[in-house]
Amino acid sequence: MKRKTTKMSKSDNELDDEFEEKDDEPLSKQKDIFGREIATVGKWNIEKDFWIFTHKDVKPSEKIAAFDMDGTLICTKSGYVHPKDTTDWKILFDCIPGKLKEMHKNGFKIVIFTNQKGIQVGKVDKQGFKRKIESIVAKIGAPVQVFIAISDGKHRKPCTGMWNELERKNGDLEIDKNASIFVGDAAGRIKTTKRPKKDFSSADRHFAANIGVKFQTPEQFFLGQRDEEPFSKPEFDPKETKFEDLLHPKDTVLPSKTPELVVLVGFPGSGKSKFAKKLESEYDYSIVNRDTLGSWQKCRNRAYNLLSNGKSVVVDNTNPDEESRSRYTQVAKELNVGCRCFKMNCDYAQAQHHVAFRKLTNPRNNEVNSMVLRMHQSKFKEPTLDEGFSEIVTVNFIPNFEDEDHRKIYEMHLTES
Repeated sequence: MKRKTTKMSKSDNELDDEFEEKDDEPLSKQKDIFGREIATVGKWNIEKDFWIFTHKDVKPSEKIAAFDMDGTLICTKSGYVHPKDTTDWKILFDCIPGKLKEMHKNGFKIVIFTNQKGIQVGKVDKQGFKRKIESIVAKIGAPVQVFIAISDGKHRKPCTGMWNELERKNGDLEIDKNASIFVGDAAGRIKTTKRPKKDFSSADRHFAANIGVKFQTPEQFFLGQRDEEPFSKPEFDPKETKFEDLLHPKDTVLPSKTPELVVLVGFPGSGKSKFAKKLESEYDYSIVNRDTLGSWQKCRNRAYNLLSNGKSVVVDNTNPDEESRSRYTQVAKELNVGCRCFKMNCDYAQAQHHVAFRKLTNPRNNEVNSMVLRMHQSKFKEPTLDEGFSEIVTVNFIPNFEDEDHRKIYEMHLTES
């Protein structure tokens, strides 16, 4: 049995790359009140980004009955939203154990998928959490396989990494998605007279949609609630947003007949750099950007020098407001060259999706987070011709994927809202 361990002095609350990792941990055991081992209950598999607990009686099946954990199968005994510790839990509805036993008798494999990033960042005791999982499975009283995403990335819902692991650990049986179901409370339900608080996210609903299985809320599945509660649809649906033309107006002249300054405007992740490289490779524009030069002052000076030497320039910065754009319109005015604004047709939700896609397909690409996106949104002012632009052109996002896997990832819901 292959093992990879770190020094014994490491504490249980350190990050995932600092705790013990094994391909196969020994079977976990239940103990009586005297601490004596009384029965083997299952096996733990520990990976860097996810854990798996498999009850000893779990068998592969074509039919999967899958569930979120917190707010779906259990809630806190304390009444707090978040548990005080790994013992602060109880079964959400009294009927849950009986319902899951019934599903198991009807040939379903019972599975739990849960996001637990607190384990990785040291907010949750690892050994205590393992005991919690085993206790929940024991309370349910049916064989259960539990998948636990402990970090961001492809295994965290709504991404499908945990489901993919399930498929790999389901023997030789292919899962019948039409006969399977996923139940979760992160359903994007909005505040109504019957629901005093909206759901914290839509991650569970999006997870089911990404997989392609039926979705229900705990109230629908366990309590027989018939009516679908109102829920917010995703602000950005990657399958529905399609553009035929890159530019609007589509007869936009490129390149300019004389040297010009093009100022790009758009969120991080909106496709600015890709478009700038297109102008560079196809039309011989010189790129100026802050990531390379370090400050807007250096960008302005570089643009000035290039234009003075007869080169066309594209400014690949976010340029959200009139102040940031005026640094370049003034240069164009001083040198008496044309100046156009090319605005990326990409809102906050789409940019957030693009950032998530980049992180999944290129893990080293972690420079943009939600705070950066919100900052751009708060500063953004719609560009106008009065700022000194001769034309404002809209640039539509037309994806171009490296391979089929990237296309499939892009067309999933990648954010929790």
